[in-house]
Amino acid sequence: MAATTRGKRRREESAKEEISPASSELPPEIIREILLRLPAKSIGRFRCVAKLFCSLSSDPGFAKSHLDLTVHRKLIVSAYNLYALDFDGIGEGVTDLVAVELNYPLKEVPSKYDEIIQRIIRERGVLGCRSVVSDEMMKLNTELYRRNWVQFIGYSNGLVCMSPADNVFFLYNPTTRDSKRLPDLARVEAHETHGFGFDDLTNDYKVVKLVADTHRVVGASVYSLKTNSWRRICDLNYKRDFEGFVAGMNVNGAVHWVFTRQEANKRVVLAFDVKTEEFREMPLPGEAEDVSRNFLVNDLSGRLCVVDICFQEHDDIWVMNEYGVASSWSRIRIRLLFTCLRPLCSTKNNDEVLMEDDDDIVLYNFKTDAWRKLRIRGANLRGGFETHSYIESLISPNLYVVEN
Repeated sequence: MAATTRGKRRREESAKEEISPASSELPPEIIREILLRLPAKSIGRFRCVAKLFCSLSSDPGFAKSHLDLTVHRKLIVSAYNLYALDFDGIGEGVTDLVAVELNYPLKEVPSKYDEIIQRIIRERGVLGCRSVVSDEMMKLNTELYRRNWVQFIGYSNGLVCMSPADNVFFLYNPTTRDSKRLPDLARVEAHETHGFGFDDLTNDYKVVKLVADTHRVVGASVYSLKTNSWRRICDLNYKRDFEGFVAGMNVNGAVHWVFTRQEANKRVVLAFDVKTEEFREMPLPGEAEDVSRNFLVNDLSGRLCVVDICFQEHDDIWVMNEYGVASSWSRIRIRLLFTCLRPLCSTKNNDEVLMEDDDDIVLYNFKTDAWRKLRIRGANLRGGFETHSYIESLISPNLYVVEN
C-alpha cells in the first residue's frame, strides 16, 4: 500500500515537471499583450494568480495602455446606495438591466435622516406612546433612508468623483474599488457646486468647486490629484439661479454650468477649462436666454446640450453641433414629453441614446424617433435615482505621486 502511494506521488510529480517546464512559459511581454485586451474586471480577478499579473494591474503605465485599447461601458446608478449595470450588453429587444450593488467608501455610515428616525423610535419606546408617524412609514423610511444619498460630481477614464456624505468627496473606481478621499476644504459659503475632469496635458485629475452665498456665485477653487491639495483660483460674479445648484457637466475638456451674468441679467454657459484652469462664457441660443427657465447642461453623444428643467411638460432640447460656435445651436424636438431629461450615452452603433426621462430610463432613436423603456432589476430606487455612464478601467487614484 505504501509502495503504491509512493509510486502515485512520483507519477504526479513527474507529470507536473512535464507540463510546467520553464521553456513552456509565455514571455512576460506576451502575457502583457494578452492582458491588455481583457476586460478590466477580469484582470482584477487575476491579481492573486501570479505576481506578474498583480504588478501589471497595479502599474499606471499598463492601466493607461489598457484604457487606450479596451472600452467596456457601464452605468452607475446612485440612490441611497450605488449600483452598476452593464450597458454594452443592451441589444435589440432587451428591456431589463440587472443591477449589481457596489461597495463604496462610507457606505455603512448612517444618514442624518436615519439618525432622526432612530431617535424617534427610541423616544417612543421610552415614553410608551405612539408617534404621529405610523409604524409602516417608520419601517419604510428606516430601510430606504438608512444610508446617505450618493451625489455624483463627474466621471473620467473609469474614475468617479462622488460625495457619499455631506461635504465629503472621493475619487472612486467602481471596477477595482480603489478610492481616495479628497482633503477637506473649509465650507465658507452656504452653497457649493463641483465639476470633475482630466487634464491630459499634465496627466492630472482635477475637481473644481464653485462657492455661492444666498444670491450669487462668488469664487472658485481647484483640487489637483497630483498635488493632493486645493487652491483658490479666482473670484466670480454670477447669479445663483438654479435652486439645486447641481454639478457641472464635462464636455470637450471643460466643465459647464448655466448661470446669469450679474451685471447684464443675461443667461450664459460658463465653462471651466480643465487644462488652463480659466473660465470663459458661451452664449445660449436666443430663445433659451429667458432667465425664468432653469437650464441644465448635458452631453448628447459628445455634443454640448442644454435642457430646460421645469414643472411643465415639454419636448425640446438645444444642441451645440460645433463646440464653441454660437451659430451651431439647434433645437431638437423629440417624441417624449418630460419635465426633466438627461442624455447619458449612445449605444455602440450610435443609433440610440440612453436617457434618464423623469423617473424612467429610455433608449431613444433620434433618426426614427422610436423609443422604449428599460427596467432596472435588483435595485431599490423608490426614493428616486440618478444615472451616469463610465468605462471600466484599472486607473487608481492612489498611484499618483504627490508633487510639491
